Amino acid sequence: MKKDFDLSCIRIGTDDDLADAMALASRLLADAPDNLDFVTRQFSFDLLVAVLMSTAYGTRDKTLAEVLLYLVDPTWDSPRQILLSFSQEREAWKQPSASKWRKGLTGKLEMVNDDAVAPQIKRCYMDWKIAFALGTVGGAGRRQNGIEVFDPQAVAKAVQMVSGLTVDKKSCSERILQNAQVNDGYRVVPDARKAHAKLQEAKARFENLVEPIASLQRDLVLAAAMDPDEFRITPILLLGEPGIGKTYLATQLAEALGVATEKISAGGAQGGFQLTGSHSTYIGARPGSLIALLAEDESASPVMVIDEVDKIGASGQYPVLPVLLDLLDANTAKKFKDQFFEMEFDASRVVVILTANSLEGVPPALLSRVEVFHVPRPERAQRLRIIRETHAELCAKTKRQITMDEGTCEVLASRTDLDIRKLVRLVREAFSNALQFDQTLAELVLPAAPDTPELAGDRQDGDIDRKPAGPTWKYH
Repeated sequence: MKKDFDLSCIRIGTDDDLADAMALASRLLADAPDNLDFVTRQFSFDLLVAVLMSTAYGTRDKTLAEVLLYLVDPTWDSPRQILLSFSQEREAWKQPSASKWRKGLTGKLEMVNDDAVAPQIKRCYMDWKIAFALGTVGGAGRRQNGIEVFDPQAVAKAVQMVSGLTVDKKSCSERILQNAQVNDGYRVVPDARKAHAKLQEAKARFENLVEPIASLQRDLVLAAAMDPDEFRITPILLLGEPGIGKTYLATQLAEALGVATEKISAGGAQGGFQLTGSHSTYIGARPGSLIALLAEDESASPVMVIDEVDKIGASGQYPVLPVLLDLLDANTAKKFKDQFFEMEFDASRVVVILTANSLEGVPPALLSRVEVFHVPRPERAQRLRIIRETHAELCAKTKRQITMDEGTCEVLASRTDLDIRKLVRLVREAFSNALQFDQTLAELVLPAAPDTPELAGDRQDGDIDRKPAGPTWKYH
């Protein structure tokens, strides 16, 4: 991140705060890619000013990294909620000029079409990421821990190739190549010592993930003692029933490493194309998710989650297994090829986490390349902790103190028929509803238990929308 930019230049508590945030936003976006239309540029500027104000007045770190995290914080229910967050009366908008500007911003944001919110925010995130990074490393990526992921000559050749494609294929590929050129194609490896410490914290909170976390920590200890070029994390396969935290471990690892994460499904006849992309001459051709992930992140070791590998099909026109085997081998991954760009890049340090519900269907060749861990269902105490932590995160992010009834927490934690995803979703939905209607009391509606007579016969697994015949549980 830019070392010469500091949010302390925003004079909080004075009527100059908005002007300072606008000036800082202008300076930051001066290094953003100059390929946006007027409307998108204005949206990006307004959004950045609002996030800078929120971050400057927030309780968390007042850094550019935190500004970026504002747009991708997992506690948001949806991209639209990010925009709605600026409609709340908060400390950042108390000064007269800031209050007036916020009202105008709220009106403009309400006019943004729902379908456009997510792509607009994603575009802003990528523009800011590039703008914030320019000038910090300079040829920077060649620092001691720099790894050349993208060969500049190969990228230049791909840029020339893309220039001759149709408009629709250009639109999905030019951005990736632009990102790949940042820092001359160099990326950094994570700080292994810091990641080890953060995973230790996660181990204390998630008892059912202790073994895979310990394995990751062992790899990090070795990585910390070696040259950055030797950074490797052994691929792991997490085995267990749906909703017990397998994917959550991947997000925790990505957070500990400070890197991006991407998840794809291993099933389907087109599975291989998800990773490698498809040749640009094909109808509907697109680049692969792996090159996009490495291009968009500053790390050489983002986390790639390959879901449901027990559903891998060896059949299909473009099966994922051969591609996945190449990715899991460090030697072949060094020259991983994206078919769309016809370009090789170094994916050998990508952290790969696979998930499966059972070993049946997992190809032996795949099993020979990974370390397998059986993940048990979380116990009640762990489920209760997850409920409380989800609630605490929502309070911190929204700066709204909505308390939870302990009895309600106990009841929800005891509902073992609800997996972790559904449990978290219930808490978030209740909290979101309270925010939407500006209420201090959030109402939590639990689905009927499987043995409830009126719903036991026709209830679909995961149905959480119908109100139960029993009581309505509330936060108060």
